[in-house]
Amino acid sequence: MVGNDDAMFGGRELATIIRNKYGRSYDVQLIKRDFMGRQLLAMNVMWKYQEQRSFPLTEEEYLLRLDDVANFLKCWGAVSYIRNSLAKTKERPRIGKAVSIFIDLDETGGRANEWIYR
Repeated sequence: MVGNDDAMFGGRELATIIRNKYGRSYDVQLIKRDFMGRQLLAMNVMWKYQEQRSFPLTEEEYLLRLDDVANFLKCWGAVSYIRNSLAKTKERPRIGKAVSIFIDLDETGGRANEWIYR
């Protein structure tokens, strides 16, 4: 499911997708969760956003974080999936509630251990 433009995908494009979807530059995190014996990865669109005074990152730090997330998504072949999922979801981040997009790397979730340690 790798798209033609996935190789060029980076933090700026991820930021643009999030800003176009929600009107704000929300933070993102990659998480790993155990669910019914499987390890699942998710990209969480968090409720804090870059335009808030209390946001802990500068614009440069924010884009570097998104670059890291984008690189993981490229390695997993999940860029098109994330794009499509963000376009389709009706959920919005709100205080204490992130928008989670689960990424299934394989049938067992075993490859999750190669990427995220928690």
